[in-house]
Amino acid sequence: MGKRFIDELQQLPATIQWAAEQDIALLRRAIQLYGDRGLLAVGSGGSFTAAAFAADQHFRVHGRPSQAITPLDVFQVPSNAATNAAGLLLSAEGKNLDILAAAKQLRLRACPTIGLTLRSSSPLVELSEKTGAASLAAYDMPWGKDGYLATNSLVATLVLLWRAYAVDSDVTSELPLLVDWYQRFRSRIDQAGAVKRSRRALILYGSIGRLGAIDLESKLTEGALAFGQVCNFRQFAHGRHLQLSNLTEPVTVVSFCTEDDPLAAETIRLLPAEAGPILEVALPRISDAGAEIASVLAGMAITQAWAGEHIDPGQPVVPQFGRDLYALDVSILVPHVLPQTPAVLRKQVSGDNPEVLIEHARCYIKRLQAARFRLLVCDFDGTFCDTVKRFEGIDSGITSELTRLARSGVHLAIATGRGIKLRTVLQNKLPADVWHMVTMGCYTGSCIFNLTDSHVIAPPADPRLKELAQWLHKTRALSTKVDPSADAGQLSLRGVSGSDKVRLIAAVNEWVAREGSEGWRAFISGHSIDVVTEKAGKLFVVKAVCSRLGLNPLTQVLRMGDGGDFGGNDYELLSEGLALSVDAVPPGVNQCWNLLPRMLSGVRGTEYYLKNLESADGEARFSAEFSDQAKYSVRESLG
Repeated sequence: MGKRFIDELQQLPATIQWAAEQDIALLRRAIQLYGDRGLLAVGSGGSFTAAAFAADQHFRVHGRPSQAITPLDVFQVPSNAATNAAGLLLSAEGKNLDILAAAKQLRLRACPTIGLTLRSSSPLVELSEKTGAASLAAYDMPWGKDGYLATNSLVATLVLLWRAYAVDSDVTSELPLLVDWYQRFRSRIDQAGAVKRSRRALILYGSIGRLGAIDLESKLTEGALAFGQVCNFRQFAHGRHLQLSNLTEPVTVVSFCTEDDPLAAETIRLLPAEAGPILEVALPRISDAGAEIASVLAGMAITQAWAGEHIDPGQPVVPQFGRDLYALDVSILVPHVLPQTPAVLRKQVSGDNPEVLIEHARCYIKRLQAARFRLLVCDFDGTFCDTVKRFEGIDSGITSELTRLARSGVHLAIATGRGIKLRTVLQNKLPADVWHMVTMGCYTGSCIFNLTDSHVIAPPADPRLKELAQWLHKTRALSTKVDPSADAGQLSLRGVSGSDKVRLIAAVNEWVAREGSEGWRAFISGHSIDVVTEKAGKLFVVKAVCSRLGLNPLTQVLRMGDGGDFGGNDYELLSEGLALSVDAVPPGVNQCWNLLPRMLSGVRGTEYYLKNLESADGEARFSAEFSDQAKYSVRESLG
């Protein structure tokens, strides 16, 4: 296995410092994006400890019930979980078969997924880039890799997650305290006789310490050091205490709790003297998240002391049957029924007959197949770039396809809530010879111009939008942490937590009704709430370009987006004419469909659509292969 466990423990303070210095903007943005959903945190082995931590932090910070699960559990996740949950994939190296199977299963269930890995190049990264299965925050751990047990990779992952969920200043102030506590605890535990070993371990925990208990059991068991049982103090009191009567072999009791925890003290006091040695771990007086990480560090130190001088838990002799077990491919061996294809599943509501929906899908495919498109009108975030990676600009795979279409004479238009700075982003990515073919519709269509325009000045913000922003602050409907941005005919409210979005939409509707502001709408996107006046909307972009080019907006325009359901920021754009979504769709059977193959979504889905557009002489049409694949996907839903 390479590394000595004791050397890995020596590395931990440096690893904590490394994790404290990494850029977590992408990871934090990914987590905040799904703050209005529960989290299904997926991990195996040591990564399961990180999954438990992530689920706990998501629940505490966003108030959404969340759960740590193993990759095998993902096979039983119901398809409708995608409505209320998001996945989080945790894997240090991103290469074991289980995490890859979990990524595929979450995608098949159309569950939006993010991930954290400590390798920027791995099979998980490749899968995500190829299919859009997950938006990954990928780092490169400088220590190479762990030995047999998860150590530095686990601690680094925990600190990165802690920073993503917490306020920077709070974590920065506590990290030195955490490192100091760990070093003092390890010095204490290394003293001769500090841990009296046995072949059985009873690991108890209180309101804090669950993470350390989970990880200690994992390491003792994986290192073949002891059989462990994990239980909180009160669950232990409900019958599990009987194991301590009539013992045939000693049991070492490990207790994780905060200092001066009366429940822990009383529980330990009542244990029979003959039960065995007791090791009490008093966690530092820092934040709950920091104390949980301290419990994991403590568990690692205990593992080393438990092993003693002659056993290295980081370098065990792994039998061949163990290697064979690890190499099993869960995606082949676990019986499971694939959910219906997204095309049908996303349209289905209670009481729908799938066969009727399939017939509607076939009719829509025929309409697409017969159409000759002169204009493409597309959303940007979530369609041309991953919403989590929105500051990286347009995806390179999308750029090449747009260039191909524009050079063949097909006009392009972007309908987006973004501002006029997007013009520079596109000019930096698209070749200059196609700029004249591109129309920009910024601030949700309230500022329309050509990409060649050298001097673009956005119209002044509608003063009514500023009045709305002031009212939202005055009534406390809007958090003081949210800074409204009014531009032209759009008010953007970014950084609104998931739990506050519904209330904020209701508050906006209340103001609109009171003021009699007809034609105003509020939309939810992945990262904001946008309020638009009667003079704004993505359909304004369609109308303007079609009027200039003399096109029929219902038959000669192909629209693409990701937020196509009611309330989504692409609903108006996608709800009429011929439209395709790479994510959500309106429920109407004659409206936009998602016709992507099972494993594609988001930007990779857009690229798939674009690649299947054959173009010449200013017109584009879908290839026969696209139509055949769409029909096959629809038929597949009937088995």
